[in-house]
Amino acid sequence: MPTPTAVLVVVGNEVLSAKVQDENGPWAARRLRELGVRLVAIHTLEDRVEDIVETIERVRRRVDWVFTSGGVGPTHDDVTVPAVARALGRKLVRSAPLAEAIRASHRRHHAGEEAPEAALRMADVPEGTRLLGDATFPTLAVENVVMLPGVPQFFRWQFDRIAAELAAPPFRLACVYLSAGEDRLAPLLARVQEEHPAVEIGSYPRFDDADHRVKVTIESKDGARVAAALAALLAALPAGAVVRTEEPA
Repeated sequence: MPTPTAVLVVVGNEVLSAKVQDENGPWAARRLRELGVRLVAIHTLEDRVEDIVETIERVRRRVDWVFTSGGVGPTHDDVTVPAVARALGRKLVRSAPLAEAIRASHRRHHAGEEAPEAALRMADVPEGTRLLGDATFPTLAVENVVMLPGVPQFFRWQFDRIAAELAAPPFRLACVYLSAGEDRLAPLLARVQEEHPAVEIGSYPRFDDADHRVKVTIESKDGARVAAALAALLAALPAGAVVRTEEPA
């Protein structure tokens, strides 16, 4: 079964100017990996419609899912939703269920006061948008683009409402912690990778007081192939090089 792929598009001048530190990129990378989805890129963009349109148009044809983070609120710089509509060649339309959910939420939190037009702007979505998950705070999806808020707690909440739709067979990961340096390991790793092309082998050196100098990872969705590559690596390593191993469950 092919591995689903995804791109995350983080929208916000505040991230690029370091006023706000992006938490959604690292969280999404971990969560997508848990779901068996390969995140192939994270793009961080200014609040510029043209940049968002160009990026969405380019990446949506290469991956199964495009997630956007930020730019879905009621203010002037919240331009992600209209940009997605333009990238997909769709009109912006007001979603009646979403508008009613916004009105109900506003009345509940503002002593019965009716929602202003600025708040109702958040009900303007690309034509054909699906409202997924919770009816009172749905996740917006159109074609393979999912539009999520930038506030981390809301981003995570809305993402997890649709996690079941994304799930695929999990990745299998083995880790080997080694006392030898990368200069000694490089030829061995290259040989094992060549002999086991169906797995991905990564090498990550340490320069602190850890009990190992290099962590090597072997990953695939096929547990048998991970086990075979791990056995080949362990057999090729010099005596005493292994500090410990972690085999896939």
